[in-house]
Amino acid sequence: MKTDAPAVKKVAGILKLLCLPVIAILTVVTLTLSGCEFAPGRQEEPEPPAETEEVKEDIAIVDYRVTGGEYFPGDHITASIKVENNTGEPETIWVGCSIENPLGHWYDLPAEETTLDQGETAAFKFTWEVPDNEQVNEPVSGSHSLVLVLWPEPPGKEGLERLDETRIENAFTVFRYYENFTAFDREKWEKSSHRLGLGELKPENVNITADMLQITLPAGTLNGGQLETRETASLYGSYRASMKLPDAPSSITGFFLYRTPDYYYEIDIEVVNDPSGKTWFTTYAGGERSNTHETYLDFDPTKDFYEYRFDFYPGEISFYVDGDLLKTFEEGLPEEPMKLMINSWFPHWLEGREPEEDGITLVDWIKY
Repeated sequence: MKTDAPAVKKVAGILKLLCLPVIAILTVVTLTLSGCEFAPGRQEEPEPPAETEEVKEDIAIVDYRVTGGEYFPGDHITASIKVENNTGEPETIWVGCSIENPLGHWYDLPAEETTLDQGETAAFKFTWEVPDNEQVNEPVSGSHSLVLVLWPEPPGKEGLERLDETRIENAFTVFRYYENFTAFDREKWEKSSHRLGLGELKPENVNITADMLQITLPAGTLNGGQLETRETASLYGSYRASMKLPDAPSSITGFFLYRTPDYYYEIDIEVVNDPSGKTWFTTYAGGERSNTHETYLDFDPTKDFYEYRFDFYPGEISFYVDGDLLKTFEEGLPEEPMKLMINSWFPHWLEGREPEEDGITLVDWIKY
C-alpha cells in the first residue's frame, strides 16, 4: 500500500504542536523541583561532630571542705581533701596542708604519703589546733587562709614543683581572746581612775551586770568610766566589740589601743553618744596625731548593738562598723604594743551637757 507522504507530514506536524505545551509544563515542573532540592545557597549545613570531653591525664584535687567560722586557742579546725589519679598508671604522692596567718606566717601540718592506682580516689583529713597564747608562735587574731597541696616527693626539697594546689582565702577567723563578761577577770582587766576631759573616770561607773559590761555616765555629772587591759601587749590583730551606746549628747564612747604618754601611740574608734552616728577614726604615732577621718553611720547607735572593729597589720589599719569597711590608713601607724581600752566620757571639744538621767554604755563582748 502506498502511503500519502504529505498527509503523514501534516499529521506529524499537528502532533508536534500538541506536544509542545506538555513538554513546557514538564520542563517547568522539573526546574521548580530542581530549585527546591538543589538551589545554591539553600542546602542544609551538615551537623558539627559532637564535642568530646577532654580527658584529664593528671593527679589533682577534686574536692575539699574546711570548717569555717571563729576559733580560739585550743580549738580544732578540720580540712578535708579528695584526690583523684588519672595519669594512666599508679602514682605515689604526698598530700599537705598549711595555714597562713594575717602576718604571712605559716603553720605546716605533717604531709601524708599515699599511692593511688589509675582512676582511684582517696580522701584525707587534716586537723590544726589553734596555739595557745603562751606558745612561741602564738596566734594573731584575724582571718587565716588555708592551702592544700599535692607533691611528687616529700615536701621540703628546694625547687620541688607542686602537682596541684588549692588556696582558700579567709578560710576562718582566729582570736587570741574572747571576753563575754560573765564575770570580771581581774587578771586581764582593770578599771581606770583618773581625770579625763570634763570629768573623772571612776571605777564605780564600770560594772558587769547580766553578762554585759556596763559603763555609766551618772546623771547630773560629767563623769564616766573606762576599762583597760592590765598588760601593754597588743599590737597587730583584729579588735572587735559589740556595743549599744547611751543617748547622752556631748559624751562619746571609745574603743581603742593606747600607749602612754598621751599622743605617743594610739588607734581610736570614737562615736558620739546620741542618734546622729557621728564617728571618728584616728591614729597617733610619734607623739602626734597622724590620721583622722570623720564620718556618720547610717544607723542610730543608741538603738541596738553593733560591731565596731579595726584590723591592724604591718602597713595598714582598716576600720569597720557592722562588717562594712569605712576607712583605711597606710601611713603614720603605731609601732609599739599598746593597751586595749573601752570608755565613755565627756571631752573638752564638745559642749559638756550633764545628762538628766544615767546614760549606760552596754558591751556584749570583745574579741581580739
